[in-house]
Amino acid sequence: MEPMASAESNTNSSVARCGHCSTRSATLLLCTGCRHTHYCNSSCQASARKVHKSVCSPRILRVQAEDRWQLRRYDNLSDRERREIDEREFKDLVSLAQRVVEEKIRPTVLRQDVIAQLAEWFREMLLGPALPYNKIKNFERDILNDSDLMADAEIYVESLPGCHLSLIERNRNDDKKRGVYPQPGDELRVNDQILRTRCGVMVAEFAKRMNVTDDTLQKKAMDEFYNYYKKTVLETRPRAYNSYTGLSACMGDAKFMKRSEEIVMFALGLSKELKDETDDVDVFQPDGFLTSSSPPIHTLVVFAMAMLGCLIAMPSTQSLDEYATIETFTTSVFKHGFFHFSPLALGLIRMTFAVICIVVTRAKIRNGVNLKLTYLPESKLRRGVVKMSGWRTQGFFTAWSWNLLGMSFFLSGLAPLLVAYDKKQILLDNPWILRAALISFEIAAPSALFISFIVTYSLWPTAYKTHGPTGTMGFKSWVSLFQHDANTFMVLLELCLMGGIPVKLSHASFAPLYAGVYQIFMWCMANYWVPNHGPVFLYFFVDTTLGKKTTLFMIGLLSVIFVSFLFFALLEMGVGIIEHSEHGVFPNLCCVFLISSLLMKFND
Repeated sequence: MEPMASAESNTNSSVARCGHCSTRSATLLLCTGCRHTHYCNSSCQASARKVHKSVCSPRILRVQAEDRWQLRRYDNLSDRERREIDEREFKDLVSLAQRVVEEKIRPTVLRQDVIAQLAEWFREMLLGPALPYNKIKNFERDILNDSDLMADAEIYVESLPGCHLSLIERNRNDDKKRGVYPQPGDELRVNDQILRTRCGVMVAEFAKRMNVTDDTLQKKAMDEFYNYYKKTVLETRPRAYNSYTGLSACMGDAKFMKRSEEIVMFALGLSKELKDETDDVDVFQPDGFLTSSSPPIHTLVVFAMAMLGCLIAMPSTQSLDEYATIETFTTSVFKHGFFHFSPLALGLIRMTFAVICIVVTRAKIRNGVNLKLTYLPESKLRRGVVKMSGWRTQGFFTAWSWNLLGMSFFLSGLAPLLVAYDKKQILLDNPWILRAALISFEIAAPSALFISFIVTYSLWPTAYKTHGPTGTMGFKSWVSLFQHDANTFMVLLELCLMGGIPVKLSHASFAPLYAGVYQIFMWCMANYWVPNHGPVFLYFFVDTTLGKKTTLFMIGLLSVIFVSFLFFALLEMGVGIIEHSEHGVFPNLCCVFLISSLLMKFND
């Protein structure tokens, strides 16, 4: 039997609880073995030895938001050492996920990316409700022997797009699993009847101890307790607690049990008042992390000045109509040869691009996104992995620009199709169609290059540097590859080989105005992406907690988008010059493939 680790003084544990008696104190001692559990003194530590020794082990995964010692140590490591730790963690998680699939789930068919997604799910569990298993000692063995955690893993796999229907059918035909597993689309990831039964048994035992025999009061208490339990795992706690393991973890939390007792006692008529819970301490919000975040005053002042300048520089309607003509959208770059396109061909190709945009957008909404929050070390925001689903997946600048590109291709494809089918008068009666097609392309085309550049040379390398291979998983899905690679390719095809829709320097204010609207959107939505998590910024460079860096990043963002517009406008001018040369299509093809090779990224 290994001896218990000694304890050292802990000066940052003002909200910590003793691992034995649950007393809160600013002078608790920290176990030097696991560096997570606190004790009042050596007596409390000795009393908790039998329970604690099985989990008193160095951790497999860092707990960035809670373990201050490990966080400080990690920040002081070199980039190479960080990558080694990240790769080791990811390797351990993938190995665990592989064993779970092979030994416990054993499905007929699973896509390979399910293993990576399951590994990320285990990360969330081991940093949350399954924290006792986040240890070096007997790591995989103890997890594989936990029936609740294995059921949670299989329930999670059932909800993934890569899961074959035969797995779901097999589980529903199993008498033991049929009554335990929820349906793949259910919000509650445990069987609702099991949760109700558990609440009913606990309330009945409590009522018996308190000599309450009224069935009506017991039913009311059970309903109130059930609603609180369900709200806790669905809304109050991180999403990992929406599981059987999470239900058990809640039962081991003193705050949850105290509040549950207050609710049940009030429902049974044993107390006259149910106190508000808002003044209690949130044990899931560590010290030093913000619950709200507004941009600094100097950032707002600089932003307002930049937007005012862009509004003053906006082109007039006459300037737009000079370029937003029927000829602009129906004329091919090349007048003869293989790359000469008729108005009908231009319209069909652009409409195909628009359909691709719609398909990718629908896939992203349906699949959702597991976003690993990557911030700079000095950020005061909470890190972690958050689930973005439904309309929230369209909050990324990449999604904004992708959808705008789809609208641009739709409108610019509609114009030549109307001309091809002798409906030209519709365009003459509705000039806004051509104006909208021009403006949307002038914004979406440079944004496509900007997104590809930022992903390839900033976001992807930063994510890999901070989290290793697991940090870049989101960039490698086919949806993401379309949105930060295919966007640039389609835009270059339009510019160099198809119709050559113009992007004029005199319209340069459109791009930073568009970025400004997105910046306002990010500020307004920061506290609404993930309830109870605190402010969330989808990109580290829009973080409002960085002081002067916030303003510098904003200036850099607007400047880079403006430069992207200038680059694209100059590129369009260069293509126009080439069109009048005698070199044919070869220079245009070289331009497409050269720029694509520089901006498109597929692997680490």
